[in-house]
Amino acid sequence: MMKFKFALMLLLPMAWIAGCASFPDADSTAKHAEQLVADAYVSTALTLKQRTLQDASQHVCSAVGGPKLSQAQSAIIVKGARDSIQYPTSGKLSGNWKIGAELVSDGRGQRIVNGKVEELKANGALCTNCHAMDPKEVNAGNVGPSLAGYGTQRGNSEAVVRYTYERIFNAWAFMPCSNMPRLGASGFLTPEQIADVVAYLIDPESPVNKPS
Repeated sequence: MMKFKFALMLLLPMAWIAGCASFPDADSTAKHAEQLVADAYVSTALTLKQRTLQDASQHVCSAVGGPKLSQAQSAIIVKGARDSIQYPTSGKLSGNWKIGAELVSDGRGQRIVNGKVEELKANGALCTNCHAMDPKEVNAGNVGPSLAGYGTQRGNSEAVVRYTYERIFNAWAFMPCSNMPRLGASGFLTPEQIADVVAYLIDPESPVNKPS
């Protein structure tokens, strides 16, 4: 038994060294991890394959060890984010707050079921997974800041509406590598849906702006 333990003590460091030698640097490790993710998508559906591909900004932000952005990198990411922003064809950046109320608490859409992207279900923003919004809602996330009273505190000026819309469409236009999903830039929400979420945040009649 003692000989076995001694042998095991010798083998473990060797295995650890061998494992490290397999991926000598962070880039190799990252590429290997990305390949493992890509290989996990056995379906040939293009919509699934696309989920494994990173754009240039995402590649920088997900660097091993965390993003350490230079001013130049930040500027490139912000410019790319701003260039991605699209607006509703109607020109209205604030829509129907009642539709927005449904979107912020709905997490459906584009789930993978039996190797295929589910159909016939509209996407939801699921903002409440990270933010408190309706002051009376007890089931609210706290990963991001509370948005309760958003419109009451900020008003609903054109500048506030535009900022809110653009922040939801692509948060990286304001905070490079933010953890907030790029809901519009990713194509997950349409410009019209984002306008509805904006309305939910700023409309005086929205539960967000009612006292608890």
